[in-house]
Amino acid sequence: MIRFAFLLAGLVLTASFPAVAQSPAAPAAASADEPVPRAERAKARQDCLAEHVALSGEDLRAAMRDCIQAKFPGVQLYARDGVTRDGKPTAVATRAACKEEVDGRNLTGSTRTAALVACFNAKRPDLAQRAECRKEARGKGLDGDDLRKAIDACAREARS
Repeated sequence: MIRFAFLLAGLVLTASFPAVAQSPAAPAAASADEPVPRAERAKARQDCLAEHVALSGEDLRAAMRDCIQAKFPGVQLYARDGVTRDGKPTAVATRAACKEEVDGRNLTGSTRTAALVACFNAKRPDLAQRAECRKEARGKGLDGDDLRKAIDACAREARS
């Protein structure tokens, strides 16, 4: 519901200020993490949702993913085959690989847990850092948008 509200708010802003949305500086202002500008993704999402209005649940999710990816053929928007769009292994793939490694050592209990955590942190330090940032922010009692902003700021600090 919250995502829909943000999507709706983004569309309202785009419709209210067409000169700003169409400005040539808008694509340049998109961050390196975003291969497709937010306004274009929002429009594609709205179009795809209109095409698949009869679907729900997992069927709708799969159809939306395929539809949006088809609208931007030169860009990998989603993780596929255990690899994120920026070439890193997904968290699921990383956890599975770590589980195989640790299972081969026949560890049990807290030593197994510690080995799994250490393996995951070594393979995906970016996600480990975000988890640490999330733990700190939750410790401060943050939630919602404040939590998200604090995690993003903390992760940016750690990268630089």
